Amino acid sequence: MMLNYCIDFHDIFPLLTFEKGEEQKCRDNLQTRGIYLYKQVYSALCNWDVNVKEVPYKRFSNLIRYDKSVRDKLYIYLAAAEEHLRNIIFDALEINAAPNDTINECLDMAALRPRTDADKETESKLYYYSYAKNFDFGFIAQIIKEFKLAQQYGLNYSDIKSIRVLRNKVMHHNMLLLSCFTERSDIERVIAEVESGIEALYRILPTKGLRDGSVKDGEISGGLTQAINKSNYPNGDISNKPYDNVICLHKFANGGFIH
Repeated sequence: MMLNYCIDFHDIFPLLTFEKGEEQKCRDNLQTRGIYLYKQVYSALCNWDVNVKEVPYKRFSNLIRYDKSVRDKLYIYLAAAEEHLRNIIFDALEINAAPNDTINECLDMAALRPRTDADKETESKLYYYSYAKNFDFGFIAQIIKEFKLAQQYGLNYSDIKSIRVLRNKVMHHNMLLLSCFTERSDIERVIAEVESGIEALYRILPTKGLRDGSVKDGEISGGLTQAINKSNYPNGDISNKPYDNVICLHKFANGGFIH
């Protein structure tokens, strides 16, 4: 069933301007994006500069697509970071027994213990508790804190807390860079928080390939750095002219954002 969005764009979005064919595309995308998302993005762009005279549809659409692109790419590297933290737990800790089916079970942190020489390196009962109902990122962070695993494995616990916040923002499928705001000062604060989370994510990722990609035929491929920059720069090369994104992340290099 199609949503009833027979609205007058020129009445609701008076500064939104279209080139040939763009208004119909805007209406088509409204079915998935929704009028309320449109209104937030429109208001944010109107408020970004003083005395905005128009909001070109291309800039409006680019912000929505850019934000989703960043979220989609972050999802990949947040998953890699979570897998790394899980593996740290499996490497450091063990449990004496696990049922055959752990899906409907909850892991009791009190049952965890450090691994000893008596535990076989190639076997882990605890691993199967990763399927337990409560074995989520929050519980992973609690285990790491309780057993002081961050220090043992050369990580900062504050980085784990930061990427947990970033992960929650990404998983909610809302505008990452706007959050619930439309005023520039609020959005700039949100962007700073997101960038801090990405820097923490970079430090948590366990391999250079995940952080910075690999070089093939003289070109960099993959890695968090290129993934972040590729949403705003052709081929992810920050020496290129950026795309027309006025609300976006800064350049990212060597694990930090360049302001």
